[in-house]
Amino acid sequence: MATKNEKYIAGAIIIAIVVIAGYTYMQGMWTLPFTIGGGGNNFVPSDQDKDNYKQGIGRYNVFETFVDSMDIGTVRTTVTNYVVKWYTKQGTLWTYKETGNNKYVTLTAADSGWLWVVVTIPSGQAYYVDYQKVLAGNDFVKGYLYADMDADGKKEFCFQYDMKNQPIPNSGYPAVSFNGFLLTYDASFTGLNNLSNATAIGGTTTTKFYDYYLAFASTKKGVGIYKVELKFGTTDETKCKLDKLNIPGIGYVDDSQFTTTTTASDIRYTYTITSSFDNALYVRYGANDNNRYDMTLSVEYTLASGDDILVTLTVYYLVAQTEAGTSTSDTFYAQYS
Repeated sequence: MATKNEKYIAGAIIIAIVVIAGYTYMQGMWTLPFTIGGGGNNFVPSDQDKDNYKQGIGRYNVFETFVDSMDIGTVRTTVTNYVVKWYTKQGTLWTYKETGNNKYVTLTAADSGWLWVVVTIPSGQAYYVDYQKVLAGNDFVKGYLYADMDADGKKEFCFQYDMKNQPIPNSGYPAVSFNGFLLTYDASFTGLNNLSNATAIGGTTTTKFYDYYLAFASTKKGVGIYKVELKFGTTDETKCKLDKLNIPGIGYVDDSQFTTTTTASDIRYTYTITSSFDNALYVRYGANDNNRYDMTLSVEYTLASGDDILVTLTVYYLVAQTEAGTSTSDTFYAQYS
């Protein structure tokens, strides 16, 4: 029969074996090789994993947050105000990965170290994707496409995110953050001011200036201008011609940069900026800005007695989310007497 001391020694040995076995098991868990779908903070990157991450290969924890680009203290709501989808792209093939915030995505060598952040605005939401601020506000965003990547007939802003050389934590997957910016659309945009008729121009060749400007209904909003057109209600090109027009954010644009078209009833000068949200001229009204965006118009006249020519200036802009075109315009008569 074992003595009391022998029992103590045997018990101590058993406890030691259990502790060592448990420690060895836990060490084994902590040093398990990286597998897709592994367990978050339980994952410790190996040297090979770290080498892969430097090339943008592996599993990542991705985050996104969006703010109002005119008021960065105002955070917009995911799914309600916007939707972010994470994709990879190999050649022309887009591969969907995840939707939303705090998700996990995996990149392979074939993805070349790029993750694509696709931003859409849900129906009924009055926001533009402020892509210029997105490019400026994300160090790892190296470019973008405006493309119909999911073949639904509608183009979206797709931002190219560099996944190479991201910070690698001691445990857990590398975390990647995307900072988004939305510009609120001014649905009540007041547009162009109204001018009185231009009288007593006379028959001598002369240049007249018109004090046009754009104005907004409320602060911290904007519109995306895509085209400007000046129309004269005559087909006689000797009577009047565009000299130049000041376009907010561009400056003075002379007649040589406009496309001139003569129809059966008028002469039109058209300056086309874009046809979509991409490259639209986003004019915005800040909280402390002067609500007067200069569009001074300069016209050269050589009128004849009795001339009374209708002049129309129209600014075309895009409705947020739908990309439908709408416009604001003003008319006046250029009169000989």
